Amino acid sequence: MEMADAIGVGQRRARKRRKGRPSCQDCFFHCHMLCALDLDEPCSTFRPNSSDGLVPPRQPALLLRQPAEEPPARAA
Repeated sequence: MEMADAIGVGQRRARKRRKGRPSCQDCFFHCHMLCALDLDEPCSTFRPNSSDGLVPPRQPALLLRQPAEEPPARAA
């Protein structure tokens, strides 16, 4: 963090956080000095910083549709 403080990256505005809401300080990219944004709230690429490293976001379950009933073929 000494290098980040020297170049001013680590000195982002400290704000009171609401409980349960993520902030940039909780983001994997911010914690590993990979973020170049200086925003007041997390951006769309926010990923929680965890001991497991960078974890992809959860994907919605894939729901398979039943095949549509085919109309009866016409007699020629």
